[in-house]
Amino acid sequence: MIEPTETERKETLDTFCDAMIAIAREAKENPEGVKNAPVSTPVSRLDEVLAARKPDVCWKKS
Repeated sequence: MIEPTETERKETLDTFCDAMIAIAREAKENPEGVKNAPVSTPVSRLDEVLAARKPDVCWKKS
């Protein structure tokens, strides 16, 4: 469920809706491509179990 804040502009919401429609279209046309997303980020999928069991809560300057 997605609920925007009251301060979001209509243009921002329209852009978000267009992106969601494009993702839905891509999911119908190429399901494997969406299942393997994201592909252009340093980390493809987060390991939520590892993050829950071994949290790294220290700030590190990069």
